[in-house]
Amino acid sequence: MSPLIPVLREQAEARGLLEAGARIDAATAFRLVRDMPYHRATDRKPETLLREWRGTCSGKHYLLRDLFEELGLAATVILATHEFTPENSPWLPPNLLTEVRLAPLPDVHAFLRVEHDQVMHEWMTVDATWPAEARRLGLPANPSFEPGRDQHIACDPIEIFHVPEDADPQELKDRILADHVGAQAARREAFIAALSDWLARELH
Repeated sequence: MSPLIPVLREQAEARGLLEAGARIDAATAFRLVRDMPYHRATDRKPETLLREWRGTCSGKHYLLRDLFEELGLAATVILATHEFTPENSPWLPPNLLTEVRLAPLPDVHAFLRVEHDQVMHEWMTVDATWPAEARRLGLPANPSFEPGRDQHIACDPIEIFHVPEDADPQELKDRILADHVGAQAARREAFIAALSDWLARELH
């Protein structure tokens, strides 16, 4: 795989999100990926997310894992089954709140565990799902990357799966989705599309 940091720099500078020549460290990489619009890219390849400058939880965290590893931090993808409900997602817009009041919406979330201290082998939870600006809408966006401080996971996990180093996280996620979401797959797709559109309108 070609290095991603130069592409991140190029795309961020072109969008006025990074000063020319600024140092990119883990906190900067986190900020830039977190603040990408929450919207599915054409595919989940890191290069595609950087070029289109958008992504949802899976694509953002696959990209961020690779960026962290280029910066010398070990990172692993974690998957979690969960459900959107009125109780855990009161920030949803009225139409989607009505949707989850009728029945919880099952989903599978992706985030990271990152080794922030290689000497002591200490790991932290990192979640870059929601852009920082979404905090004004009530979403639990993480404000910053601070080594050693676990971040808030953008869901209430039901069951957690650690993706093995030699496994494709998307293949595993697809299998878990098939079991957890099942016949509600079309409903989930429509929900995520509506959520993305709402955030695009509110955070433009």
